[in-house]
Amino acid sequence: MPYPFRSRFATLSLAVSFAVLSASSAGQQQQTRLPDIGTAGTSVMSIEREMSVGAMYMRQLRASAPLVSDPVLNAYLHDLGTRLVRNADDVRFPFKFFWVNQNQINAFAFFGGHVGMNTGLIAETRTESELASVIAHEIAHVSQRHIVRNMEAMQRSSPISMITLLGSLLLAMANPEAGIAAAQASAAGIQQRSINYTRLFEQEADRIGLTILSNSGFDPMGAPDFFGRLAEKYRYVSKPPEMLLTHPLSESRIADTRVRAERLSQQRTATRDESAFWLAKYRVLVRHLRTYNAEAVKRDLDNPDPAIANAARYGWAIALLDTDQAEAAEKVLAPLYEKEPLNTFYLDVQTDILLQQKRYDEALAMLEHAYQRMPNEHTVTMNYANAAIEAGQANRAVEVLRSYLIKDANSTVAYSLLIDAYRRLGNVSGMHEANAELMALYGQFERAIDHLHNAHSGSESRLEQRRYQARIEQLMAQQVELENLR
Repeated sequence: MPYPFRSRFATLSLAVSFAVLSASSAGQQQQTRLPDIGTAGTSVMSIEREMSVGAMYMRQLRASAPLVSDPVLNAYLHDLGTRLVRNADDVRFPFKFFWVNQNQINAFAFFGGHVGMNTGLIAETRTESELASVIAHEIAHVSQRHIVRNMEAMQRSSPISMITLLGSLLLAMANPEAGIAAAQASAAGIQQRSINYTRLFEQEADRIGLTILSNSGFDPMGAPDFFGRLAEKYRYVSKPPEMLLTHPLSESRIADTRVRAERLSQQRTATRDESAFWLAKYRVLVRHLRTYNAEAVKRDLDNPDPAIANAARYGWAIALLDTDQAEAAEKVLAPLYEKEPLNTFYLDVQTDILLQQKRYDEALAMLEHAYQRMPNEHTVTMNYANAAIEAGQANRAVEVLRSYLIKDANSTVAYSLLIDAYRRLGNVSGMHEANAELMALYGQFERAIDHLHNAHSGSESRLEQRRYQARIEQLMAQQVELENLR
């Protein structure tokens, strides 16, 4: 489906939040043997509390960061991240992966299993193993609870306010330099110890991330190849990417990673199908970062790698579609779509082609078939609901969206579509309730509560009114929790 939610988000540069409690010196040599660096941080924050804090921070990011509301890309990242998590140890909670539409090269992780990737990262990587190596590294930081363990170490050394530390972390997500400065100021007197802990955490994340990468069937050399190339590319620049500021890459660290990766690579023989990676990359380049246009992607149509050539054709179709050339886009996409009609990358663009030409019956028939084969799959469901709304079948859209939201209650796209469906049906209470849930996902609790009051006033059902009142009380409690974190 199209990307209609881009304008809701202001630009925000994000940093890797686990590193903000310390400065780093790339010149100090790393230790080759990992010492004991403590327990899992339960004295500072329980697993349940970490999940709650992470959910609150995620609400604030949705409201202020340019998160990508693209079902195809989000499904790809979720699938890639989930494959890696399956091969990680010490997983204590479900992971949530999301894209930030920024051309800077960066990735970050924070409380409760939240892992963010900048779109600029996939634009820079050359293989799926390189991209997966960054995600695996972030998974390791989360699974080992590095933020909480750093907080625990600092609390043992000095009576620092927990609110001050949490505030510094949140500030660093919006402004890395200010966040680091605030954290250092609040941790005066223990900065050197903080530095040492961060270095050890990076070593631990390197080691565990490489194991996750290899066990998931990716090429472990993706890690040293990518980070080595980044270090060389930005060696002499005055302002390197955020990733290099928060993940300083010394020569000894890269060399150690390469030695470990080569050892793990000897155990691998299979190669991976990277077609989805290339499709995601060209989608980012053409639709989100807009660094490629139709002429740029056409230059790659003759690439000897069929995965790249197909992705270039796919990108060409997107470029034509996004400039209102649906008929031309359909001709370009046809060889790909006809060969793989259930490929969600192709299905998404074909849906937009049909809707742009108002061929609603064809779009619904295509998506009904896909929905029967893949019920509640993210891309198929969002496209099906969108097509049903455009075709004047809002009741059908409500049906599939409410079914999907049982599975994924944090989908802003699903709630946005549900609001539109209820509006077209004239269901005022339903529209207010969906609006309330959407506002809650953005941390806008007062607006969410107002919507629920309106839904309550417009309903004549005592059962519904009790349900609205119970939800209001839940949101009021969450509002207090969010204010306590600021």
